[in-house]
Amino acid sequence: METMKIETIGKEIIKPSSQTPNDLRTLQLSIYDHILPPVYTVAFLFYTKNDLISREHTSHKLKTSLSETLTKFYPLAGRINGVTIDCNDEGAIFVDARVNNCSLSDFFKCPDFLALQQLLPLDVVENPYEAAATWPLLLVKATYFQCGGMAIGICISHKIADATSISTFIQSWAAMARGEAGDEVAGPEFAAANFYPPANEAFKFPVDEQANKRSSITKRFVFDASKLEELRTKVASAETVDRPTRVESVTALLWKGFWVKLGHIPNMVSEPKATFLISSTTTTCDLKVLIQPVNLRSKIPSLLSQSLVGNVMFSSVVLSVGQEGEVKIEEAVRDLQKKKNDLQIVIEDEEGSSSMIGSKLANLMLTNYLKMSYETHEPYTVSSWCKLPLYEASFGWGSPVWVTGNVAPAFGNFAMLVDSKDKKGIEAFVTLPEENMLSFEQNPELLAFASLNPSVLV
Repeated sequence: METMKIETIGKEIIKPSSQTPNDLRTLQLSIYDHILPPVYTVAFLFYTKNDLISREHTSHKLKTSLSETLTKFYPLAGRINGVTIDCNDEGAIFVDARVNNCSLSDFFKCPDFLALQQLLPLDVVENPYEAAATWPLLLVKATYFQCGGMAIGICISHKIADATSISTFIQSWAAMARGEAGDEVAGPEFAAANFYPPANEAFKFPVDEQANKRSSITKRFVFDASKLEELRTKVASAETVDRPTRVESVTALLWKGFWVKLGHIPNMVSEPKATFLISSTTTTCDLKVLIQPVNLRSKIPSLLSQSLVGNVMFSSVVLSVGQEGEVKIEEAVRDLQKKKNDLQIVIEDEEGSSSMIGSKLANLMLTNYLKMSYETHEPYTVSSWCKLPLYEASFGWGSPVWVTGNVAPAFGNFAMLVDSKDKKGIEAFVTLPEENMLSFEQNPELLAFASLNPSVLV
């Protein structure tokens, strides 16, 4: 496929349809919000042509319903000011664009990650890192293909939204566009700082000044339902392992692929590693560690609503391997399952309010992170968007035919897992330093279960 050429045909600032009340003008960020890197949580939704709705009507409906939705999601139209959000109705950015030389079916033949990035509106901000930490907190880009299909790229600052939050926003916006945003649609709750302790500007989390300065590459690996079932069955054959989930199986396989890669790439340590929260800047890391964020809403449903917007996750080191260690998939799955059970025990042992549980988890999380150093640890992160209802996001012209997500700008040593359309397979977007990806993408054990960037089946 030739290089996709995208032309911007319009840019607007969309403000909430009604003014935010004075008593809601300031939103406190949590300690978790505060320590996250200044990037955007992003989602891509693709739709085939609908002959009954014109491009102009589609654009108008998206903008009008977005304005109405921002009345509920008013912090997304505000600006971050230190450890709070000034909910000043400054607005969100909406971009209309068109592709002049490519149809949606052509794009789906080989959905290149760099082409995907063109479907995001981040080219309208000078510095995405600064923007994600200040304004705009929400950007949308509607791109129309020459065949009549379209893509909606959505960016929400990770300082205020995790994956569940962006899913909640999309569902609410889609319902508003369909004219179904009545009482049956649960309104969002902006109370994450009532769970985790509120952010304090005096608290400084260790950061790597070299993070995001190393050239990385992102590639897509697809585990179809039959191969994933084969992988799960293979892992479950070990006597000491319970039958793994789809996410546990893929996480363990990727983790082994990361480790094998490290053993075969020469000169891999000549530059700093770009990672999720911290990264290595030396040539002699003692431990490779895997960090896995967990959505806490489903872990504490009695205290945390699914409509709670913010970063309501628990991140911890779930796997580690030393320089002379060896990774076995069955053992990795067993350790992942143990970490999951350990977290549930910590939650259940803590009696009291959500803020008491949040404080305990925050202390545990931060204590563990502060034990790591750039000289001794090299982190990788695997994050899962599986089971989020993004394929249900109908704005009035049918459900999306393909959905994916990630963070932007991308950072290295990172993998994002997203459901395939049948909700039985998994698509993994893996970001690694360029010199390390070559070995990883040729790993025979990985390729026994995954296909490298196959066509999207509609």
